[in-house]
Amino acid sequence: MKIGITYTIMRKEEIMLRDRAKEYGEVFMLHDRETIFPENFDLDVVIIRNVSHFKALYMAKLFESHGIPTVNPFNIILEAGDKLFATLKLSEKVQVPRWAAAFDKESAIQAMERIGYPVVIKPVFGSWGRMVSKINDLDAAEGIVEHRQWMGNPLYKVYYIQEYVEKPGRDIRSHVIGGEFVTAIYRYSDHWVTNTARGGKAIPCEDEEVKEISIKAWEAFGEGALAIDIFESDRGLLVNEVNPAMEFKNVVRVTGVDVAKKIVEYAVEVAKK
Repeated sequence: MKIGITYTIMRKEEIMLRDRAKEYGEVFMLHDRETIFPENFDLDVVIIRNVSHFKALYMAKLFESHGIPTVNPFNIILEAGDKLFATLKLSEKVQVPRWAAAFDKESAIQAMERIGYPVVIKPVFGSWGRMVSKINDLDAAEGIVEHRQWMGNPLYKVYYIQEYVEKPGRDIRSHVIGGEFVTAIYRYSDHWVTNTARGGKAIPCEDEEVKEISIKAWEAFGEGALAIDIFESDRGLLVNEVNPAMEFKNVVRVTGVDVAKKIVEYAVEVAKK
């Protein structure tokens, strides 16, 4: 088995994946600056680990165009990696926070008022809670939207808005790989943004309802290795979003579950199909 792993920087996750992949065959580490297309790549499968969402998206498409399967595949990176696209898929299977999408300043503010303050506005792609803003009133809404109007990236003109969900000081991150529930953690924080990358404290979560809703959320996409973010609310569990480029070092540290091994095993299964 010849396994490629794309990467931008060698984080702990990429090191764990490389070491586990060596147990199944020959491993080729494919750095951004060293990967050029078209090329006759002699690989059975590629695990996509680029930091940039768009690099990952294009890498997956290009490898697939060469007949090489990828984990995650292009369509999963596209639909799970875009928060708005992901919401459309998820809402077919699970409860999600109330949301709205708008495309200019006036309609964005109308959408926020329709949901009711406070609301949360997010870029349609991104991680680590970057550029996620809680908006408490009209004055704040006008200020945030005005700033986004003048930003150069056209994707910031797509206004993706969610209700603000009052959480019990934590949220839940679960992992489902190839349809198998792997593990989950609670992420505690005094801040309303609970990402462990932003200082959130992680402890294991062993709730059966979390397992059930995580598998249903994965079924909305039907393939791939996904991290799933879940809120506890007065309406029950809500799936906030999914991540097709999961970071998992804190999950491994807290739970002891070998997430890298699960990803590699799934990639080997994909290569054999």
